[in-house]
Amino acid sequence: MNESKKFRRLALWVKIRRWGITVLIAILVVLAAMPVAYKLTQMRAAKESNEIMRTMEMDNELMAPNIEVSDHYLGNTSVMGGQVISHRYKDIEGYRIPWSPVIQNYSWLTSGGGDALSNATDQSTTALYDRVTEQKIPMFFNARATRPNLKATHDLRKVAATKGAVVEMALTFKQPLTYQQVRAKLPAKVHPQWYWIGVSGTADPTSMDNNLLGYNVKNLAHPERLSQDNYRRFYLGLVKAGETASGMSYDGFNIYKYAGQYAKRYPKGSQAKFAGVIVTGNSEGFQSLTKANWIYASSAGFFRQRSVIK
Repeated sequence: MNESKKFRRLALWVKIRRWGITVLIAILVVLAAMPVAYKLTQMRAAKESNEIMRTMEMDNELMAPNIEVSDHYLGNTSVMGGQVISHRYKDIEGYRIPWSPVIQNYSWLTSGGGDALSNATDQSTTALYDRVTEQKIPMFFNARATRPNLKATHDLRKVAATKGAVVEMALTFKQPLTYQQVRAKLPAKVHPQWYWIGVSGTADPTSMDNNLLGYNVKNLAHPERLSQDNYRRFYLGLVKAGETASGMSYDGFNIYKYAGQYAKRYPKGSQAKFAGVIVTGNSEGFQSLTKANWIYASSAGFFRQRSVIK
């Protein structure tokens, strides 16, 4: 009997020892795997954040009506992920105006959230406003839109009648115009900043949260003409956007798809036609435009009395 007890005790001790060794090995494996797993998750998160940042840069290049970017950086980071944040502003005749930031989430578990660049507008009965800064948005219109979110506005006369003000305004053309045609029609003291490429069919730009496609000319060394070298970067951006499988859509109008269609139609800058332009200047400089028969609609954005110190 004693021998039997000794045997059982020995067998139990062997089992406990084996179990202990197994647990110890498991702990060591987990401890060894944790840094590797952490590194893999952070690599995955970094890949996601980099992809979001590239998309945001493309969107800012193509869909930021007279809006500039001051930075791109990662914020609110954790083991799970974080946010890609882009601060933005407008520079209007030397006045630096804050604009809503773009913020998108990223994680190693899921893909980045959201694809809207400026999905932050607040609407009145006659205008759109940036929801974060409450700055008025200069709007473009499509005469073929059957049920537009907002009706076309005509702010030129009111602006021209005001003295001593700084103005940002969107001009929608009756017919598409080339870059050179627009330059020739604008008064010398009215400065073109951003050329809108329009929309197709009956799409309504006033329902697109200011996510509109266009060409920023602020940083051109010679803005008096549109060289093919300058246009090429914009063209390649449109092509890349057109190759994107997904994208923002509004009532059946896909912005990225239209970008690709525009690029195919206008591979050369000299041939490219635009549906509107955002201009800036002093209010007095807009007087001659009040009689322009080539303008379908005019919508003031930033509007402020000039100050001595900007």
